[in-house]
Amino acid sequence: MKLSLSLMAVLLAGTAVAQNLLQPTQPAAEQQPRAPSASTVSPGSQSARSAVPTTPRTLPANAAPAFPAPVPNQPVQQSNFGPDTYAPAKHQNKARAVQSHDGIAPLPPLVPPDNLKQGQAAVSPFSEAEIVQMRKGYDRTRKAKAFRPVRTIPRISSITVDLAPGSTPPIARMLPGEMTTLMFLDATGAPWPLAAAPRVSDSRYFDAEWLKGTATVVLSGLSPYEDGNLSVLLEGFATPVVIKLATGEPDSKSDSRVVDYRLDLRIPGRAPGTPDGKMGPAKIALYDETMQRFLDGIPPPAAKAVRIDGARDIRTKAWALDGALFLRTDLDIQTAFDQSIAAGDGTRVYRLPPTPFITFSEGGRSVTMQLEID
Repeated sequence: MKLSLSLMAVLLAGTAVAQNLLQPTQPAAEQQPRAPSASTVSPGSQSARSAVPTTPRTLPANAAPAFPAPVPNQPVQQSNFGPDTYAPAKHQNKARAVQSHDGIAPLPPLVPPDNLKQGQAAVSPFSEAEIVQMRKGYDRTRKAKAFRPVRTIPRISSITVDLAPGSTPPIARMLPGEMTTLMFLDATGAPWPLAAAPRVSDSRYFDAEWLKGTATVVLSGLSPYEDGNLSVLLEGFATPVVIKLATGEPDSKSDSRVVDYRLDLRIPGRAPGTPDGKMGPAKIALYDETMQRFLDGIPPPAAKAVRIDGARDIRTKAWALDGALFLRTDLDIQTAFDQSIAAGDGTRVYRLPPTPFITFSEGGRSVTMQLEID
């Protein structure tokens, strides 16, 4: 009886081992069997299991393995980097023949960089036509920046200041960006120095700079379409000289404006230290508009030019007007004259009766010139 029970236990144990080998691998939680209860295990079966030998077991020839076989190595997907990517042109057809993997088409091979093109792009990234176009655009921008709605007409002029009550003060025509130089002269044309620095009515719109020790004041307009005035005190002269300053007329429609680059202001009187010359007050034409026009280089329309023979200085000119002869020169005249008027640079205008010969003093010697008078 005991022998039959032992044989039966051996057979049951072998069958269980074979079934375990044939079953697929399960998770660890499923592989662990539940412990049988005490009511289901018989004493006989416990003794039979304890009698199972511990010799190693071998699998049958046709038995399936307990674990699945490893998956064979898959081909690695092609990369876009590497020596094959920059393939020479003759091998590019071969590179295009590479088959896609997993439904992903390979990228086309990259063109190898050209060192010459890279250098040209770094040194000159623009073409010749683009550079010309850029320069033209830059030139148009500079033209637009330099455009001025009102253009300047430079003028050098002189005027005699009338200091009498009720008279109109002289006007200095100015423009922002342009300087105006004032020169103060006495009746003989000698410089009249200033006693103190000049004053402007509003320093926000005008700037005045006095060259100390001289008869010169430099003015600058700081804002367009502004009005103001300048007050000047001269040495040895009690009456202040007032000049009106204007940088434009707001109601003017003109696109140009006359600007006094230099304005000579003649003061009726003699500056301190000026020697008494042969010209008396009667010979100085301070308020003669006709002579003032000749002095400014703008003769009256009725004046007729007179040719001078032997005039080596082109600054010596002559006109005939209303039975009188007018000479404009920077030379000292020796011929008798009726009246004279002077500018700050030494230019003078003489009025005298018509005569065919005029004598001047040049460099300490006498020079006679002949006039062709009709």
